[in-house]
Amino acid sequence: MTGSLSLERGLSVLEALKDSDEPIGVREIARRLDLSPPAIQRLLNTLAGRGYVEQAADTRRYHIGHGVVELARHVLRKDRLVETAEPELQALAAIGFFNAFLGVRLSSHGLYLLAVQSRSPVVIRSSPGERMPLHSTALGKALLVGLAEDAILELFGQGQLEQLTARTLTTPAQLITQLQTARGLGYTTSLDENILGVISVGAPIRGASGAVIAAISIACPRAIGPRIEIAEMGERVMAAAGRISAHLGFPENGEPTGKDPCYAA
Repeated sequence: MTGSLSLERGLSVLEALKDSDEPIGVREIARRLDLSPPAIQRLLNTLAGRGYVEQAADTRRYHIGHGVVELARHVLRKDRLVETAEPELQALAAIGFFNAFLGVRLSSHGLYLLAVQSRSPVVIRSSPGERMPLHSTALGKALLVGLAEDAILELFGQGQLEQLTARTLTTPAQLITQLQTARGLGYTTSLDENILGVISVGAPIRGASGAVIAAISIACPRAIGPRIEIAEMGERVMAAAGRISAHLGFPENGEPTGKDPCYAA
């Protein structure tokens, strides 16, 4: 087995464990990945030796190990994007009832990198490492504003998008239309589209090349949120995203100056 193939299979094992709600055995992993049990066992032995998977003593089944958590903590601690965005999110959350979030796009879904909770008695829980839908969240839409129409269609296809509430956009065409409006405004919205009773506003973060590399958003429950206009929320989020972008090399005049680190995929 070549090194690259072994690495690919090892990552597939980690993904299979991640996608399972409970520990799973060697034969089940082998069935899911269409590989032989001995091959899976060798991969698990290697991953367990590094602490990336662990075996339950009572069932002998496997789950993700704490070594993965250590890797994630290292990324978040050393990541320039997270370091730059955190004080901006703290400032947004300190306004009152806003929960503030930072995320990036991984193919057809988003990934939360940072979440800062407000003083609101109602908490909108989204933790670092959790996935988010792109079509129903303000943060997800902000991650899409830099894509052309054909790229969005390629990403989502022509089928129905998952409907999470009665107000969720359910077709790529609807999403594209809303993104066109958002580009003109400079910010995106999600009004009861992802969670009923929650409104959120997002804005893209651009790197030195001008490409969208991440996004931030603020969200609050309608019932207890501050009496603030959506446009004002948008201005606050755009200003914060602009400052983060500037720290990452995106110039105020909008002219690209170089290459970006690989935050999006």
